[in-house]
Amino acid sequence: MLKYAVLLLLLAWPAGAQNQYTFAQWERLQDEHRVAFIAGYIESLATMAATQPSQTTARHHSECIIRSRLTPRQLANYLLVYGRARPELHGSSVQHAMDSYLDALCGRPPN
Repeated sequence: MLKYAVLLLLLAWPAGAQNQYTFAQWERLQDEHRVAFIAGYIESLATMAATQPSQTTARHHSECIIRSRLTPRQLANYLLVYGRARPELHGSSVQHAMDSYLDALCGRPPN
């Protein structure tokens, strides 16, 4: 029950709240909290892509996640491995680390 409450709370956060953790802080969270955080990130990405047509990066990444059929848990696990292998991401926001991972997975967004 607690895990669902955390998920709902994270989904209700505004998109700007995604920058509250560095990658290093995020990786120290319990697994279900990391997954919930990524689920919230995906939701905010989809919302930005749908409501702000100028957000080409958000749209590109959102469409890539949909095409890949990766779950939030899979994305969180892949991001964990990806970020741990890149010390330069440890001090950056989780959003920056995820954008970097999605660029590697999906290719860079079109200009």
